[in-house]
Amino acid sequence: MAIVAASLLFVGPVQAHGDEKHGEETSAAPAAANGDAHDQAAMAQMGDGGAVGEPSAAHDEASGGHDEAGGHADEGDSGVIAALKKLHSATIHFPIALFLMAAATELFVMRRKDAGLESAVRVLVHGGAIGAVVAVLFGWIHTGLWFGGDAVMQVHRWNGMLIAVLGLAMAYLASRASASRTALRAAIFAMAALVLVQGFLGGELAHGANHLGISWL
Repeated sequence: MAIVAASLLFVGPVQAHGDEKHGEETSAAPAAANGDAHDQAAMAQMGDGGAVGEPSAAHDEASGGHDEAGGHADEGDSGVIAALKKLHSATIHFPIALFLMAAATELFVMRRKDAGLESAVRVLVHGGAIGAVVAVLFGWIHTGLWFGGDAVMQVHRWNGMLIAVLGLAMAYLASRASASRTALRAAIFAMAALVLVQGFLGGELAHGANHLGISWL
């Protein structure tokens, strides 16, 4: 009996450990299955992420919009040339502001002829003409001798040239006391319209197509 009891005590723990190992194996199987399922889900998410990234990349490519001049101008430039090419956007604000102020001052002159502001108009026109020439110069430095681009780029380029030429003509008229005030006045108001259009086109090039939601090009 003692021998039988001792053998039962010995066999019991062995069976228990065998059951524990079997339990571990059975519990490990679902865990492994869950791990495989998780890996598959992660791979699927990565695939979906790539699919989602493709439209994003397409949107980024499309968002380049009219910014052809910027990409063309920055190719392989460094040092002083690269710095000069970045000055176009800094110089354009002066002729825009000066010509618009000249138009506003001329409206005041029309209303009150005795205000004595004709000299102020003359100064604003001369300053705007100089600023327009400088802005055009840096515009050509920015793009180089490049005549490509879409409709917005083409209109922006040649409208800028027109502004510079008209500005010089206005400065000539303003400097001559015998010149017709009506001709100068018409040129000033035409210039105000041109610089407003030019500012809008510059925004299209800098910030993308239809940046104000009113693009007609």
